[in-house]
Amino acid sequence: MAMFHELRGQQRELLDQLDELEEAISELSDLLDGAGEEDEGHERLAWLHRQQAGVRVMLGETERALLAFSESEVWEE
Repeated sequence: MAMFHELRGQQRELLDQLDELEEAISELSDLLDGAGEEDEGHERLAWLHRQQAGVRVMLGETERALLAFSESEVWEE
C-alpha cells in the first residue's frame, strides 16, 4: 500500500509542476506576443514546451502504474 501512496504523491507533484509550466508558458507567450522577435524568448518558450511534454509523459506513466496497481488490488480480493 505504501507504493500506492508514493505514486499518488508523485502524481500530485507532477500535476503541480504541470500547472506551473502552463502558467509560465502563458506568461512568456503573452510577453513574446507584445515584444516581437526575440530569439532568447522563443528558445525559452521551446524549452518550457519540452519540459511540459516531459512532465505529461511522466504523469501518464504514473497514472498507468496507479491503474495497474488498482487492478492488481481488485484481482487479489
